[in-house]
Amino acid sequence: MFNTTLNKKLTEYQLILGSNSPRRREILKNNLGIKEFVVIGSDFAEDLEKSDKTPLEYVQLTSKHKAEALLEVYKEKFSNKDAIILTCDTIVTANGRIFEKPKSKHEQRNYFEFYKKHPDLEVISAITTIKIKKDNISEYFDHSITKLKFKPNNDEVMTAYIESEEGLEVAGGFKYQELGCLLFSEISGDYYNVVGLPTSTFELLNRTVTES
Repeated sequence: MFNTTLNKKLTEYQLILGSNSPRRREILKNNLGIKEFVVIGSDFAEDLEKSDKTPLEYVQLTSKHKAEALLEVYKEKFSNKDAIILTCDTIVTANGRIFEKPKSKHEQRNYFEFYKKHPDLEVISAITTIKIKKDNISEYFDHSITKLKFKPNNDEVMTAYIESEEGLEVAGGFKYQELGCLLFSEISGDYYNVVGLPTSTFELLNRTVTES
């Protein structure tokens, strides 16, 4: 047991992680010391218009809508308990353009060719919590930005990585925690933000359970 004030306070709530990502589950358990939660994927379509939003605004709104979509699930399954809903959304940006999950190796290669021309990437995660305590509903927000430097003269590794298919179906087209680290020369900021859930989630949850 990771015996912190947060862990003690969380015993008063049903914590709902609104994500099917195994990486987010692992970070919550192994790196943030929070073992007791249920996993329910949000059915929010994640199809917001991008052209009228900054990358940060886009990811913040997506995370917020994912959390709010789970309020109906809470009412159906846990309405007799106080609860906290936790969601996170992550994107990769380069030169102001948003990169989410490539659906093919061809799309992934296009991502990487863009990164070669604009090697300064940002991984942005937005975190949302919704606290349901009796009849009161409160929302809390935070975000994390990690900077990466893409290697521009790295074509052999880049092609081998694309053929490995490791980076398909993840934001930006790479898994930094696995072979994807070979695509980059520098990282600045929270490593776990790149993996899937920033460590500042701990502080956001702490604020959620302590603020009235």
